Amino acid sequence: MRLRVSIGVAAFAVLAICCASVAGWNARDVAAADPAALQDESTPAARQPAANSPTPETSAAAAYIASLGPATAITEPQMANAKPAPVKVNPIVAELPLGTLVTNGEPLPACAYGRVTTPLISQTHWSLTLVDTTYALPAGWAPTDLVPTLGVGGNSRELVRSIMTPDLRRMTAAATAARAPLAVLSAYRDYRTQVITFGHWQNVEGFKAALTSSARPGHSEHQLGLAIDFESRGGPQPWTFKDWATQTAAGVWLASNAWKYGFVMSYPRGKSALTCYIYEPWHYRYVGVAEAAAIQTSGLTPRQWMWMHQPNPEPASP
Repeated sequence: MRLRVSIGVAAFAVLAICCASVAGWNARDVAAADPAALQDESTPAARQPAANSPTPETSAAAAYIASLGPATAITEPQMANAKPAPVKVNPIVAELPLGTLVTNGEPLPACAYGRVTTPLISQTHWSLTLVDTTYALPAGWAPTDLVPTLGVGGNSRELVRSIMTPDLRRMTAAATAARAPLAVLSAYRDYRTQVITFGHWQNVEGFKAALTSSARPGHSEHQLGLAIDFESRGGPQPWTFKDWATQTAAGVWLASNAWKYGFVMSYPRGKSALTCYIYEPWHYRYVGVAEAAAIQTSGLTPRQWMWMHQPNPEPASP
């Protein structure tokens, strides 16, 4: 998903308003957000965020989120006009070893906007941890093995889980050799940074549009430390193009080859009804080489694949 918002001195008041608007979500706004309105188009240039930079601890926005306390401080009511996820789906009864695939017989839930703690929350289950518009991570959840991307093939000081760095290094080297050099634009974001990010896009686009282009706090793949927004090295930000995946060498190469290195495009074109977000050709999720190859072969979106392999000891619905 798109970059977090940089916070300069001049932006303190604006960001405080943005974040306050997140805390002010209400049932009327949520009910107005119709999943059927999802459109498969890349983000126009007018929507590009400010440059990516750290958040000063002394900012008004930082002071605001420090006062939020538990995740329950942010109200996330269910959509009134959307089909909720099945209530018996995904109970965890035991810790599963890495690589265990348990077929979930329940149908893929519609794109409702709720908050259910995602079941495969252990960091050992990284390849199958599902976060979407319903399933979320706790506010305090964070990877324990974050490392900077600088020196692993990117040109950024963004953080990612160390488990991906060998494949990230191989992929960026291969892209450079193919004259399609990549750069890491945005990677790990914690819960509170996503409060600011979603609040910014709600302020810029309105609540309904923000739901389709930015994840609510806790619902972002970036919090896993496994998601990267890529860009062409030295080029414009990817959302300034109508379709970065077809109009740039880096985008074309990544769309064709990322799966070979363990990365899958989370929100592909024409699949918004299944992914719950608009097309984002720059946003990739690391799932490992074997898992990425299986997803590529299946023709499914990552959300469909992960849903099929969530633990569900209950019998499938009739």
